[in-house]
Amino acid sequence: MIEYRRATTDDISLLTRTRVDFLNEVNNISTNTDSEELFINNKVYFENALNNNSFVAWIALDNNEIAATSGLTLYLLPPNRDYPDGKVGYISNMYTLPNFRGQGIASHLFSLIMNEAKSLGYKKVLLNATDAGRSVYVKYGFIDAKGEMVYHF
Repeated sequence: MIEYRRATTDDISLLTRTRVDFLNEVNNISTNTDSEELFINNKVYFENALNNNSFVAWIALDNNEIAATSGLTLYLLPPNRDYPDGKVGYISNMYTLPNFRGQGIASHLFSLIMNEAKSLGYKKVLLNATDAGRSVYVKYGFIDAKGEMVYHF
């Protein structure tokens, strides 16, 4: 039976490992020379973000074995008409391990993380969808937003 719970600082290594596994999977990387650095950088991020409450995560466990993760980064932008308090959430770390896929676990975790955002007063939530996850987000009511631009240094 799947158990769902909010992640704590005790789960940092678990969150970090699944994050690196997710990044390797979506980038089609089986072995990666920068995985150790990526692991360390993500571990530092989760330590800081969970302790300063700028990141919330929910996890799904099957007999204490990780099945899936979810995450919500909480940040503030200058207020505007769409979010007058400036609160914006960003969904990340939506990852279900391969042997747990197709069981509705990601959908349930997504509902939990969205309820968390709503209960914290966030009116706008963003995410980048993989092809595999897009149907979960569309079903929930997410739409593709146009006009966003990115610059990489």
